[in-house]
Amino acid sequence: MMNRLSILAVLALGLLGDAQNVGSPDMDPIKNMCVRTQQQSTIKNGTLYIDGGLATFRPLINSTSSNSTNATSGDASSGNATTVSGNPAQAGNITLGYNNFLIEVDLSQSWDWRTNISEKAESVTAPNSVSPPTLVRGALFQGSPDDNSIYLYGGTTSWWATPNQGTSSGFNPPTPQQYSLWSYDTVAKKWDNPDISAASQVRPNSGAYADAPNLGLAFWFNGMLDSGSSSETMVFGDNTKVYFETMIVIDTNKKTARNLSTSAVTKSTTALTLGAMQYVPGVSDKGILVQIGGSDKTGKLIPMDHVNVFDVNSLSNSSTPNGRWYNQPTTGDAPSARVEACAVTVSAQDGSSHNIYLYGGRGGGNQQYFDQVYVLSIPSFKWTKVYEGSSPRFGHTCHFVGKRQMITVGGTWVPSTAQSLAIPGTCDTQTKGVNIFDLSAATFGSVYDANAAPYEVPAKVISAIGGNSTGGSILKYPEDGYAKLIGTYNPPPEAAPSSTSHAGAIAGGVVGGIAGVALIAAALWFFLLRRRPEKKHELDQHTEGAPPPYVPEKDVSESEAPTPYERSHYTEMPTAANRERQYAEMEAHRGVEVSNHQEPVEMGESVNK
Repeated sequence: MMNRLSILAVLALGLLGDAQNVGSPDMDPIKNMCVRTQQQSTIKNGTLYIDGGLATFRPLINSTSSNSTNATSGDASSGNATTVSGNPAQAGNITLGYNNFLIEVDLSQSWDWRTNISEKAESVTAPNSVSPPTLVRGALFQGSPDDNSIYLYGGTTSWWATPNQGTSSGFNPPTPQQYSLWSYDTVAKKWDNPDISAASQVRPNSGAYADAPNLGLAFWFNGMLDSGSSSETMVFGDNTKVYFETMIVIDTNKKTARNLSTSAVTKSTTALTLGAMQYVPGVSDKGILVQIGGSDKTGKLIPMDHVNVFDVNSLSNSSTPNGRWYNQPTTGDAPSARVEACAVTVSAQDGSSHNIYLYGGRGGGNQQYFDQVYVLSIPSFKWTKVYEGSSPRFGHTCHFVGKRQMITVGGTWVPSTAQSLAIPGTCDTQTKGVNIFDLSAATFGSVYDANAAPYEVPAKVISAIGGNSTGGSILKYPEDGYAKLIGTYNPPPEAAPSSTSHAGAIAGGVVGGIAGVALIAAALWFFLLRRRPEKKHELDQHTEGAPPPYVPEKDVSESEAPTPYERSHYTEMPTAANRERQYAEMEAHRGVEVSNHQEPVEMGESVNK
């Protein structure tokens, strides 16, 4: 039996025919790295940490050779050998395996990944110590600035086994249900497993995630259980999934968590997987989450003409224990629907706009792949395409680094000449598994500049929202209006939550978490009790019939409690007159004469209505 994630990965890496058994000694995660994908990564105290993920490896032509800085990119004349600037020559069979190390990349100094990048691999296991399994499609959170630890949440195992072959060396079947949260002390080099089982007893994968270091919070949105989640879920088979209609909110300072219903978002689409999510700190009192794209359990891709917005401040409101979500329409040059893209957020120097960069991804049916970068500007919620290339990538992660750059990590690389993904023997052209994108110039390169100039808004984004390179955005709200009550606001003094309100919110979260865990556990044991090894077809009828893991007693859409996004709290009211003035300012900015502008109709309904 092969986990379906394994099948996708093997096909995507183009190694089904050429992959050898993983008992090869040439498995160094840095020197022999060919492709790395679906890993978890984060940045902490000037270091990029890369955990887990699928990987392929290729032997060196001369295993004792040092890095060559004079090699040329491309296939060597010997036929099978591949040499790339800054990397020793590789040749021979490609091995499919895991990254079983925690890889560290130094970001305290500038480097060029082609010549002088500093990477090292730390073993994730030590004698007489606890450590997490090797996972894919989870999340690695950075934690608060004064915390030395990073946090691994969720993920699944991808393993290769058939009844005739057994399990190949290096690939392990799923482990028994373990802790869903792990912490790694980056100073002591030691793993620990905080217990948040009251809110998250199982380990989901393929969800969207974001963290808010300034608040000490980490967020995991939806996702699923599959046959690689644990030894108990192996009975699910290749097709059965249990989907999560919840959001896990982890307090990394207190090592606690809350389980919130997201039924207000997912009631019309079911739970979402493989989307992106970003925390935007400059909006509302405590910032907002912006959830973008993804796929529902039927495989339907979510269009980018709207995004889901969560008001983080609503977590403190006792009347909204599940928080407040809004379905916000977007405008501009929206990207086509996709999954497995990555995203970073950076604000203009004056804070007048907050720009979410969305990079790469794939469309439905593994037939469409993207080498594009789009920017979603907030608070205008307007899309702008700033880059398009010819080397698509998906299954990667990315992070804001330095003052104006994005570092991309791993991913499945699709050659520009590919007619399909099944190209045996292809290694990533990014031979160190990272690349750099200048967020201001909107260009890719190999050089990380630790001393780069501050971020400037790209020219194409300025053309879309107004202003200049340091900010001054003219569009201060969406051209078509906010979704019901969403907007930037100044909360009144009395809006500060009391200790009683906090207690109520926490209590509500705990009750909801317990209910969610109970139903998830019930779903899991339902499958276990129904298990009939000699009649596998009995499992198939439950492929799409898994019960939802969380059903709140009262949907947030039913709550009539006031939201902190009251109209009277807008910094600038999105009235018809203000929108008309905003339009005139944008036209003047573009040098266009204004004449007979038709006032747009305010669009969008709150998902809480």
